[in-house]
Amino acid sequence: MQTHGEGGPLGQPEETRRYEFRVAGLLSDRTRDAFPDMTVVDAPPDTVIVGVVIDDAHLHGVLAVIQDLGLRVVSVHEVPTDGPCVSAARPRRGDAPPPPPPPVS
Repeated sequence: MQTHGEGGPLGQPEETRRYEFRVAGLLSDRTRDAFPDMTVVDAPPDTVIVGVVIDDAHLHGVLAVIQDLGLRVVSVHEVPTDGPCVSAARPRRGDAPPPPPPPVS
């Protein structure tokens, strides 16, 4: 059994991961302050909370804060750590798709 700090399988160091937590509704400044190490982005009608998660305990801790605040989780996604926040502008399932691009002349 590995203890915290020993790393992943076969003693390999665990890599940090970035997650996007989409919650229903827009958050007040006070609620946003509950996520000091994360970026909170309005994505009406939802809010996306983006940040680095160092291990499974941290992931469960973020989810516990979301639950304690009474927020409804719409989705949770692991995203690449080296790219921009991509799903903040992505519509939720059931939303109308974006219009097609204009024809090229």
